[in-house]
Formats: sequence, structure tokens, C-alpha cells
Amino acid sequence: MIRRFASLLAIGLIALLLSGPSSALACGPFSLDTIFVFTVHPEYPLENFARGDLGTIQPSYARSYLYVAYRYLNGSSFTPEEQNALVELWRDRLNLRWEQSEAQSVKRWLEARNKVPGAAAITNLEVYRSREKPNQYETYLNCQKDSFETAADTLAARTKQWAADSASVKTWVEAQDQVFANCSEGKHIPAPIAADADALSRADRQYQIAAANFYAGDFDQALAGFQSIAADPSSPWHDSAPYLIARAFLRKASLGADEQKAASLTESEKQLNKILASDELKQSHENARRLLSLVRLRLHPKDVVRDLAISLTGKKTNANLKQELWDYTVLLDQFVGDEPAPAFPAKVAELGGDDLTDWLLTFQSEKPEAAAHAIERWQATSSVPWLIAALAKVDSQNPSVETLKRAGSAIPSQSPAFPSAVFQIVRLNIAAGRPNEARTILDELFKKDRAHLNASALNSFRHQRMLVAKNMDEFLTYAQSVPAGMSWNDDGREIPAEADDVSEGLKSLQGKPLFDDVAAKLLNQKIPLSLLKQAAVSKTLPEHLRRDVAQAAWLRAVILRDEITAAELTPTLKSLAPEMALLLDNFLAAPDWQAKQFAGIYAWLKFPGLEPIVDSGIGRQVPLGEQDSYRDNWWCSAAYPAGAVDSEEAAKKRGANEVMAPAFLTRAQEANANKEYALLSSPGAAPNYISQQVVAWATRNPNDPRVPEALHLAVNTTRHGCTDKQTGKWSKAAYDFLHRRYPNNAWTKRTPYWFKD
Repeated sequence: MIRRFASLLAIGLIALLLSGPSSALACGPFSLDTIFVFTVHPEYPLENFARGDLGTIQPSYARSYLYVAYRYLNGSSFTPEEQNALVELWRDRLNLRWEQSEAQSVKRWLEARNKVPGAAAITNLEVYRSREKPNQYETYLNCQKDSFETAADTLAARTKQWAADSASVKTWVEAQDQVFANCSEGKHIPAPIAADADALSRADRQYQIAAANFYAGDFDQALAGFQSIAADPSSPWHDSAPYLIARAFLRKASLGADEQKAASLTESEKQLNKILASDELKQSHENARRLLSLVRLRLHPKDVVRDLAISLTGKKTNANLKQELWDYTVLLDQFVGDEPAPAFPAKVAELGGDDLTDWLLTFQSEKPEAAAHAIERWQATSSVPWLIAALAKVDSQNPSVETLKRAGSAIPSQSPAFPSAVFQIVRLNIAAGRPNEARTILDELFKKDRAHLNASALNSFRHQRMLVAKNMDEFLTYAQSVPAGMSWNDDGREIPAEADDVSEGLKSLQGKPLFDDVAAKLLNQKIPLSLLKQAAVSKTLPEHLRRDVAQAAWLRAVILRDEITAAELTPTLKSLAPEMALLLDNFLAAPDWQAKQFAGIYAWLKFPGLEPIVDSGIGRQVPLGEQDSYRDNWWCSAAYPAGAVDSEEAAKKRGANEVMAPAFLTRAQEANANKEYALLSSPGAAPNYISQQVVAWATRNPNDPRVPEALHLAVNTTRHGCTDKQTGKWSKAAYDFLHRRYPNNAWTKRTPYWFKD
């Protein structure tokens, strides 16, 4: 089996403003993300979703989750055994279970063989093997757990028959070690056993040689070996060999030459059908049926898709649910891909036109015709899955939107479809400019059904309620959300972090409200400074969020030259960040605005954690007055997000991050916010702006005793902060001024270099 993960579709959002992972802790490669709304898969524990707690269903979920949603939306359910099978599939797909399963089998084998007297101890076995293909490097699971279980069982039997300290057992183990050496690399084939050895030893060795060739990738030799064993009724491996012949043909089809694939698959199919027709091989029937399903999946994929879809939507308990769902979703990936806009609707007809496949591809499609098709199918079937699909696909101007909203409003609150229906109805009301209707629906939801919503669903509705807030305090109430999980989301799979992986400092944040991406973007881009000042003193926010808002508003006022607002915010910031007290007092004591602004820039230099924006998620955990080792210092600016190397890339990122303004803002307030954000964006990377300001002040006030240190720190920002193409110029300007004007100053001696980028 080729090692692969589920087709996790980290694509767009179910609707207007669902956010996935928030900003990470710092800018380093191993960052812990807060997940407010899971977008790749449902939130953990996955058992809840398997039981029908669907939350707000998103088209970005992998298809195995959407299949479960389809069943529950249709009024079906799963038995406890089927629910367990679903969770096992998801954990296997997310790579959470295979390691444990394979590791236990390997461990059992190693423990057994290490007890054999005289056998050199082995502590580890690699089960994956790699191979190179044109433009591709592939790793696959070569030795599966049944290999090690068979070996351990055989060793136990041979030990009982020959005695643990016998030469025969030791010889058998040495040969088996060679067999398993092929799991990861090379070709290690046990030598034929002596002709005068006992019959059992000769039979075992014949089997070990065939198995070694199989794992080494010499499938023709493996086939010859297994066929010879199958022809020998006296071999203890005689009954197993026919199945192994079928496996060898299948492995040859998977890993052999392309021109041999069809022929090898056909031979495997023939062999498996022969096994199933033989009463003498009943012990292999179950394995043969499973393998035949895989062979048919590759030989007759379109037929299998249709058959699997019918089986997966049947009313009878499905003992093969896990394997069938796995095969079905893998086949869909092959036929339509896992991109956000799969081929539609032609592929549905090509694959047989069953309702499940049709719904999945329609719900995930981003093509305009998906809305019309979903409405047509709902009108024809009156089914809840198609109603939810239609609600999710239409825009607020669609002629059918009011009919769909009325139908969605009739879904009872105990239905698995209820959260998704409400979310889509609210989305359409917001898009149509009906904030009052949206607000009424959401307030009723929070009043009556809040306890039944999982964290992701609750945060989805908080996003919407925030947009239709009537005033700033109400906005702040819904701007704070408790994360649904924390994840080392470096691979995009949104797997929650283990408790042991979360530091004590971060554990203190668990269960606390934070700003998610949407709230942070609104506060940073759409809320004017006049309202940020109000938020900084509002008791609606907990202290840790007020502190973030206060530092952002104060520094923004300094940068925007709003002397009055900066002065008014200083006592608040001083109370929330007492470590800045002396610098803030100096700011207030400065005699004029130019002096105040430099005092503000000087404070920024000394406190690299200050930034004129609020953080989303965990945010910066390094103290305000300390440098972050991942260059999360002195802000990166709106025009140059962290990691952006030029304005074109930055512009693309800004475009992707656009958000709509909250409904309570006046046109004047919205215009002011847009103007302020544009001004914040204009200087480029923050170290450029800081260096410009310091050099300008130093030119006018060369005798200010703070200037040498400020110039040194300005150069430092260009090394430990974010940069752009202009940063080197301003780094050199600060460096040159410092060395030319203050050649013997201690700060000059501590500044031996300037930095290009």
C-alpha cells in the first residue's frame, strides 16, 4: 500500500467569514496555532462527529467526513460499531493509528526473537521502503503488521516443536532476520537450506526465500516460490500460498513496470476468484474478499465507485464500512481530484450519477452552476442534504433564496442540520444587508441552543454576530472567542497538540478568550483609532486583551501623529504595562509633539514587542521588552507581512485578507479606519520607518543623550525585525550617522555592522 494521507481539503470557507488556524506563536518553523474553527476536519474528539454532532458543516472537510454528514442529514445513523470504524478510518488517515498498530506488531516480533538463545539482539525494524520514479520519490509500507504477527506465531510453534535453544530455531530466526531486512532496503535472500535438513525446515526456508523476494521487489521470483509451495500439499504453507500468489500479482501491479499493471491485476483477480470458489481454502476467504475489492477498485474503478456509493448509503449495518469508505474516497480523489472545484457535473454522470457522489461534488464545487444544480436537486428530492447544499451555494440575490431560507428555518433545533441551516440563513441575511434579521436569529440561537453547539460552531456564529453588532461594546463581546483547539499545524492537518506538547505558559491560555483572525483583522483594518481608544478602556474585554488593544492603539496614535489620543491612552497603557512606566512618563513630559513622537519611537525601540495592531490567537509570548528569536519584533507593517519579500507578494496577501466592516460603523468611521490603515501601510517595513524617524530626530537634536542608543537600536531593528528592499538603505543611514557623529560612544562600539536585509 502506497503511504498517503486523506485528501484534506484546506480550501475556502463554508461562507462569508469562517476562519481556520489563527496566527501562530511567533514566526518560527515550529509554531503552535490556535484553531478557532476547524476547516480540514471536524473538531476533536472525532467521536462526536461520528455520533452526529455535525456543527456547521464545511465543504473544506475531507470527503469521508462529508459522507457522514450526508448520512445524518438524510435521517440515517450509524451503529456504535460503525461509529468506531469511522473514527478508526479518520485516525488512520490522519496518521494517528498506523504507527501504534505497526509498532506493536514489530515490538511483539522483536521481543519473541530476542528471547532465542544465541540470536543477536535487534532493537528496531524499519517497515517503509522507498523507491525512485521519474520526477517522484515514493515511500510505501512494505512489511505490514500481519507479516510480523505470522513470524511471531511461527517462531512460537517452532520453539515448542524444536526447543528454544535448538540450532534449528536459531537458523530459522537468522533467515527471518534476512527476510525482514528487505522491508526497508536492498535484497537479502536467505540461502537454500541443506538438502539433508528435516522437511519442516526445508518448507520454512522455501517460504522465507519467497517472502524475501517479495519484500525485495523481485515479484517474479516471489511468484515462482509461492506457486511451488502451492503445488506441494505437504508444505505447512500450502494453504496460504494461493493468497500470497494473488498478493504478489497485486504488488507487481502496484510497483512493477507500467505496461505490466493491467495484466498483473487481471491475474490477481483470477487467483482471488479461484480462492473464493474453493471450499478447501475457506480460511483465506475473508482476506481474499478484501483483496479482491482492492483489485476490482483498480481494474474497474467506475463500477466500484457506483457500487460503493450504493453500499455506503444502504440501510443495513455495514461490517466493511471502514474499508468501503476508504476505497470510495480514494477513488473519488483519483477521478475528480482534491482541489476546491472538482469537475462538475459531468463527472457525476460519468461515475454513475448516484445521489451521494452528486451531493459531495456539488457541495464542494466552487463553480457557479453548483447553486442551480443544488436547488434543482432539492426541488426534486425535498431532502435535507440538498437543502443545506443549496443554502450554502446560493448568493443573496438568487431568486430562490427566500424559499430556501423558509425551508431552512423549518428545520428543528434537534436536527443535525440545524447549525448549518442557521449559519447559511444568517450569512444570506448579512450579505443582503439585513443585519437586524441576522441579529435576531443569532440572539435567539445563543439564548436557546448555545449549550448544544460545539466550539467551532459557536465561534462561527460569534463571527457573524460580531459583524452585526449594534455598537462597539457589543462588537467587543463577540470579538473574543475561546479556541476550539491548539495544533502544531505545520502540515495543514489541524491535528490537536498533545497536552505534553503545550508549555505551562500556553496552558494558562487554554479556555481563555482570544481574538481570532477575523476579529483581529476587523480591529486592525476596519475599526478607527477613536473606537480602539474606547476598546482599550472597555471592561467588556478581559485584561490580557485590553492590554493588547491598549498598546496597539497607543502606538498607532504615535505613528499617526495623533497627540491627543496618544496622551489620553498613556495612563491606560501604563496601568496595563507597568514595565513601560518610565518611558511613558517621559512621553507625557516631552515639551512638544515632535519630542513626544521621538519619545514614543524610543519606547518602541526599547520594547520590540509593541506593534500598532492586535494579535490573533496566541500572539507574541515573548515579553514586550525582549527580542523574539524568530524576528517577531517591531511589527512587520500592513504593507509587509512577516515573510513578505516584496510589495507584489504583500499586495496579494493583503487582498486575500480583506474583510467587511461591522454593521454599526458609520461611513465616516469606516472611511477614517481605511485612511488610518493606509497610512500605517505606507512606510513599508517597520524598521525602515523607525530608522527614518531616529535619523530625522538625531539630525535636529544631535545633543539628545538618547540619540546614540537610539541609532544603535535602529540598526538592530534592521537585523532582528522584518525587512524589505529598502531596509539596507536605512540601516546604513543610521549606522553612518552613529559612526560619523559619535565615533567614540559606547553605543557606536556596540554597532560594528549595518544590515542589507
